[in-house]
Amino acid sequence: FRRHPNATLIWAHCGLGRVVQPIKGQLGFMEDMLTDPTLSHVYFDLSWDQVAKYIVASDTVVKAVAALINRHPDRFLFGTDEVAPTEQKSYMKVYEMYEPLWKALTPETSEKVRKGNFARIFDAAKLKVRAWEKANRK
Repeated sequence: FRRHPNATLIWAHCGLGRVVQPIKGQLGFMEDMLTDPTLSHVYFDLSWDQVAKYIVASDTVVKAVAALINRHPDRFLFGTDEVAPTEQKSYMKVYEMYEPLWKALTPETSEKVRKGNFARIFDAAKLKVRAWEKANRK
C-alpha cells in the first residue's frame, strides 16, 4: 500500500476472504492502518455476507466495529459484493445483514459508509481518470 501513495486503494472485505478469517487483534491492526498518515489513501470495503457475519456475530463485536468506523467515518464503504443477482432481494440481503451495525453508527457516519464515501471517492476517481486520459492521449 505504501508503494502507491498517489493511488486510491480500497481494501476489499477489510482484507478478509473465504479462507482468511479475522486475525486476533484485527480491529487494532485496522486502527493502526487508519491512523498511519502514510496509508491515508487506503479505504476499507464492508461488503460480502462473509464479512457481515463476522461483524454482526455479537453485540460486543458490533460495538467495537462501530466505534472504529465512527472514529474514521471517511474511510469505509459499503457494497454488497453480489455477483450477477437476478433480483434486488439478493442485493438487499447483505445490506440487511449489517442492520445492527447501521444502528450502532452515528447517523452521519452511517450515511457516509452506506452512500457518501462511495460517491465522493468514485466521483473524484472519474475526474482523475479523465485528466490522465487527456494528459496521455496520443
